[in-house]
Amino acid sequence: MATQADTEAKPKPKPKPLTSATSISEESSSLLSSYLGVGFAVFLGFLPKNSLSYVASLQSRNRILALKLFQAEEQLRQLRSRRKEDAKANARVVEIFAGHRNGWREEERRLFGEIEAAAEEIAGLRARLAEAEAATAEMRTCVERLEREVAERDEMIELLARSRDGEGEDEDLGEKEKVNGGTCGDFRGTGAKVRVSERADPAPEACFLERNGELELDEIAALYAQQSGFGTELFPPQVHAAAPVVASKPWIERSNGWQDTQYDSLESTYNIKHLVPRRESPWKVDGESSGVPAKLKLLEQELINLEKVGKGDLSKIPTLMRKQAKRYQSLAGKIDDLCRRMQVTDPCDPTLSPEFRTQRQTEFLLEAFQLQNRATETRDKLNALQTETAKCSFGDELTAQAKLNTRRSLDSIRSNFKEIQRNLEIWLARIMGDLEGILARDGASRVRDFYLSPYPFVR
Repeated sequence: MATQADTEAKPKPKPKPLTSATSISEESSSLLSSYLGVGFAVFLGFLPKNSLSYVASLQSRNRILALKLFQAEEQLRQLRSRRKEDAKANARVVEIFAGHRNGWREEERRLFGEIEAAAEEIAGLRARLAEAEAATAEMRTCVERLEREVAERDEMIELLARSRDGEGEDEDLGEKEKVNGGTCGDFRGTGAKVRVSERADPAPEACFLERNGELELDEIAALYAQQSGFGTELFPPQVHAAAPVVASKPWIERSNGWQDTQYDSLESTYNIKHLVPRRESPWKVDGESSGVPAKLKLLEQELINLEKVGKGDLSKIPTLMRKQAKRYQSLAGKIDDLCRRMQVTDPCDPTLSPEFRTQRQTEFLLEAFQLQNRATETRDKLNALQTETAKCSFGDELTAQAKLNTRRSLDSIRSNFKEIQRNLEIWLARIMGDLEGILARDGASRVRDFYLSPYPFVR
């Protein structure tokens, strides 16, 4: 009510003359303010008396709502800030992904280029492999041809050796060639190039022997004409004259009993010759026969003696030497195990197939190479151990006699190490040498196993 009275007590402002649009707007604003004030005063005047108690609660609610409004505005501000940060992060992620995608495309192009280069290289290697296979086939053909020529020359040399043991045969042969006047040609060459047919009866070796040497060439030609079935018409008159003499020889009758004799083929004799070893194979030597275990036992005793005397810097030497001895013991055990496995599949066993035998020998050879590399590493460790031993001092606590004994013990241990290393390397070298020799022999003899010319003198 007091507010209403104060409002009514205020003098009303005098209207100003409307001189312009500005004065009109100001007058409208003042009228509106007056209207609102009067309306609010009237509203307060009509309020009941007990409604004043709600003012405090409304004020508290107003403060709570204002606080919530402030919190909502703060959350809205944080959300807007986070949204900006998320937008920046998303833009950064998109940029990074775009960069990675470009890198992936470059990597893909590079890999495609490498694949194409690898494909071209594979094609080139296949072409080279085909050329190598063709060259191998050509070389194999050359080897077969050379083997045939070698076999022919061996038989030719053997036949010439049988036909030229007598003295003065060359002079007689030259005279007979002059007499024949070239009818028979180089008879000695013909005799060297003619091979008795496999169906004909084999001529005995005694047919080439006479009282003090061989038969005359005429008798040999007559014998060949009789046994080959060609007759003596193709030979000179001297052969015709020698035919009755040859027919009267007693060894011709004895040769008839040899027609039913069974002869071994050259192939079987060749295989048996190659299956006979020239010496004991190294894989048939056990660990005890190599002398390594005995050296290791002696070395163990020397190490025990050295541990009793060792003082100062020598206290760690026996431990290093014992580790080296264990390395040698392990290496010797592996070599012995390799030898035992090689004895189970003996490369000289004729019952095994060539492919299986070659495969097993190749596996054994590769394992021997690995053991040889390990032996080389053991030798390097031995050299390092010897260098470490040379740097150690005996100390002042030992007497002169003790120093002398220690030095002798170290020299003995060093000598034993060297002998063990040498024995193991020799053992491995023998095994590898025999395996390589067997593999090379099998590769060279396989041509002879599958080829036996029925006409060695035919060019």
